[in-house]
Amino acid sequence: MRRRQPIRVAAVLLLAIFLSACSRTRKPDYKGMGFAARLVATAMYKPPSTGETPGKVILPNPKLIRCSTSSCPPVLPDGTDPRAVYPWQVSLDYTNGSVIGLRAFYDEPTSIDDVQAVINERYGQWQMAEFRTGPVRIWRIEPEHFVMQLSQADTEMVQLIYLTFDPKHPTSEKVVEQILDRMAKDGNQ
Repeated sequence: MRRRQPIRVAAVLLLAIFLSACSRTRKPDYKGMGFAARLVATAMYKPPSTGETPGKVILPNPKLIRCSTSSCPPVLPDGTDPRAVYPWQVSLDYTNGSVIGLRAFYDEPTSIDDVQAVINERYGQWQMAEFRTGPVRIWRIEPEHFVMQLSQADTEMVQLIYLTFDPKHPTSEKVVEQILDRMAKDGNQ
């Protein structure tokens, strides 16, 4: 009897999750596929858009920023509205066991204006005046010590980034020095 290798199964599962970025709208034909192939095909399947107006956009939890990995809250709140629009993908950035940033992608038909409207409900007073419209929109939330950036990704998806500007961040001083040096060089050209 052949014994399954746990590493191979884990690799197939990770591949299926990774390949979900290559979503397609045609429902897969499962005939003649093995378990792993069905898993990958299912992960890649994205139902076609119905053309309906999407429900309320759900933002990732801002309390994730600077939380310790052992005490982080849920990434997304549980929703009761079946039309709620959740991010297609959320990735977290960690340094020394703390979340320093996250990136969320929203798939079609969600627009940059849909996401901006929800952000402005909570953080509108912190939106930077020069970035209220255009390809990049920015909020600097001083009381909570993080910045939000909203833009259209190369993949035509809406990209939302939360990034801490905590002075305890390990690269804060280095990054500030590099930015100031670059600004000084650009200003003198």
